[in-house]
Amino acid sequence: MRRCVKLGLLLLIGLGLGGCAWLFTPLQAVLTASVTSGTAPLTVQFDLSGSTGPIATWTLTFGDGSPPATGTGENIGIPVVHTYTAPGTRTATLTVQDARGRTDSASVTITVAAPPTTTVSLGAIPASGNAPLTVNFWANIQAAPGRRIKHVALDYDSNGTPEDEADVDFDSYNFIIGTHTYSTPGSYTATLTVTDDATPPQTFSATASITVTSPPPVITSFTINGSTADPVSVVEDTNVTFAFQAQAGDTTRKLTKWELRSGDGYVVTVNLTPPVSSINVTHVYVGGYAQTGSYTASVKVWDDLTPSQTDQETRTVEVTAAP
Repeated sequence: MRRCVKLGLLLLIGLGLGGCAWLFTPLQAVLTASVTSGTAPLTVQFDLSGSTGPIATWTLTFGDGSPPATGTGENIGIPVVHTYTAPGTRTATLTVQDARGRTDSASVTITVAAPPTTTVSLGAIPASGNAPLTVNFWANIQAAPGRRIKHVALDYDSNGTPEDEADVDFDSYNFIIGTHTYSTPGSYTATLTVTDDATPPQTFSATASITVTSPPPVITSFTINGSTADPVSVVEDTNVTFAFQAQAGDTTRKLTKWELRSGDGYVVTVNLTPPVSSINVTHVYVGGYAQTGSYTASVKVWDDLTPSQTDQETRTVEVTAAP
């Protein structure tokens, strides 16, 4: 009799548990996307309907910082549409939850590429040199697919006012776009700005750096005893007249020093106070060369840059014996 009661109880318990088996059906989140890659803005339709189990609520995050989509088990079959506006790799994640707090998740990766755009580059040839410096500007312009370039403007020194500009109509350009001469030493930034035919028009720009330096000082003449010959012949133990002229490289510079060397150890150095833009010097080497032979005489000048720029001229002096 007791065995029958036990068997009956076990049978009732088994039937009860079988009737409640749905309570323990595992949750499964299933997430698919209509597209997983493309160009921004990229619109993706997410399908959540493959998810199974006693779903009470669900949350779909898009991986781009935007607010998530949420719902209940009743509306999990409705697709969710989201647009990715910025390029990058994003992970969308669906999380489902039942009434007992159990959860399951599924993810899909979305790769968003940047849309094609107009590209502009600007080169300066040459990019540096002494004033006055004439520079050719080379432009490489490629309009975005389906667009055309309608206006170009070139500002050679970034003063806010383009020196050259024109209305144009092309989709690509790769050639010299302007020429400019920089007369004053300094650092400059040239800016090329192009405008396309988008609605509204879009503007793109590129820059090039130019460095204009002062030319060095120049010795314009150097004579020995009035002669420019090289070599020049002088007699030993006689006065030798050195004469030279020099000027600064441009109007922004000054000469600060000159030096004369006879080649036999005789040296004259003069600091110019105040500095001057040009000099015209006549200097007599009294008594001249004491011995016969061949010597290299030189004159050198310095300007006021830091460090100084210089110029130097040399002459060969052949010293002969007195008659």
